[in-house]
Amino acid sequence: MTPKRKDLPTPPAWIALIPLLVTGVALGFSVFVIDAEPHFSLFLGAATAGLSAYLYGFSWAGIKEGFKHAISRTIPSVIILLIIGMLIAVWIASGIVPALMYYGFEFLVARWFLPLIMVFCCLMALITGSSWSTIGTLGVAAIGVSEGLGVSPAVTAGAIVSGSFFGDKLSPMSDSTNLTPSVLGVNLYDHIRHMLYTTLPALGISLVAFTVVGLVLSANGSPANTSDYTEHITEHFNLSVFLLIPPAAVIFLIVKKVPAIPSLIAGVILGGIAYLVLQGGDLSSLMEAVHSGYVMNTGKEELDALFSRGGMESMYNVISLALVSLAFGGIMDKTGMLHSIVLKLSRFVSSAGNLTLTVIGTSLFVNIFGANQYLAVILPGQMFEECYRNQNLKLKNLTRALEAGGTMTAPLIPWNSSGVFVYSTIGVSAAVYFPYAFLCWLTAIIAVFFGYANITMHQHKGKRKEPEDQQ
Repeated sequence: MTPKRKDLPTPPAWIALIPLLVTGVALGFSVFVIDAEPHFSLFLGAATAGLSAYLYGFSWAGIKEGFKHAISRTIPSVIILLIIGMLIAVWIASGIVPALMYYGFEFLVARWFLPLIMVFCCLMALITGSSWSTIGTLGVAAIGVSEGLGVSPAVTAGAIVSGSFFGDKLSPMSDSTNLTPSVLGVNLYDHIRHMLYTTLPALGISLVAFTVVGLVLSANGSPANTSDYTEHITEHFNLSVFLLIPPAAVIFLIVKKVPAIPSLIAGVILGGIAYLVLQGGDLSSLMEAVHSGYVMNTGKEELDALFSRGGMESMYNVISLALVSLAFGGIMDKTGMLHSIVLKLSRFVSSAGNLTLTVIGTSLFVNIFGANQYLAVILPGQMFEECYRNQNLKLKNLTRALEAGGTMTAPLIPWNSSGVFVYSTIGVSAAVYFPYAFLCWLTAIIAVFFGYANITMHQHKGKRKEPEDQQ
């Protein structure tokens, strides 16, 4: 910190709560009353945090360092978002996503569609290490297939989000799965194995739930005629087995542990080549699609909306939200306001169950008011590390709780960057698919139950371990 006075203590809790209250009121008004975007509410919260810290005695240099440091850590994620926007547009224009939809119509039936698409998303996210990439590619195709099969887009979105975030959490290639243990010095594979205790039961329950829902929907509903979709696809796209090369190449590169950015760039380049060669496109229209998204104009409004999406511009909303929310969290962390709140919460963490519930609740709180899953992992992790040490609990218990409360709940909040991303790619709001994203909220419930029941809450043997012993 860089206070104006050297003896400046941690701000009292009442000062730390002012920015949170302002943000909460502004978010509630903007989201639920006037149906506005949450960006300005979070900006107002960041400004209030900065002003509160300045009036308390912190210098502008210290406040600026807080949001600069928080934002600088997200630059790779911003680049990945832009590439995903390009990838969606190019893979639709080239016929890759339409081809996946076409074959989906051929091989999938309504009654088994939901559990199968969840499993497919699990596997793709596990291989690629990216829930967002999975949602932006396979998820887009799955929404199209669901509309053709007459399956509710809300339920389908729940299956897509559940599968994508499950695979992401267990993938050693995932940025958030690497970030969470690295914040606390926990071994990556110990972290992943410890999450299996809570995520696998949630997966099993979710599969049963989606199977039951699929059977009920297929029995009570009347599936749409998929011939309209298949005819539309074959009429406007040249389908070929060569269209499977770009997604196969991306999966191969990530399996070979090639970083996400070059792997996704390869997918964009191969998709662009497929567009030029197989669809007869030109370079000018390809560049336009990369920037502004692919636009289909056939006169069929429903089908045109399905294939008109992607582009870097589609990610601007998500990126701006992430930057504003990280600035807010960075100021709160740098000025010690978050630490002040933790001191007040410490009285509620006397047992492993209370501690787990508090961590998950805090991560959810940060997700709601910070609107970013990275903040919901980093800040509570820093806040509660010492509490776990005091109870002689291994820090992998903390990282598991952070993932359950931070990463897994992020897509359930409409204004969170993950919820905004899902809506911007597949067109279904978190407020609609929330009840059906079974795995996301079940994981948090199971983690809390394990805490109170003292199931897999691993402790150190003997003396309390120091930070270097956690590696």
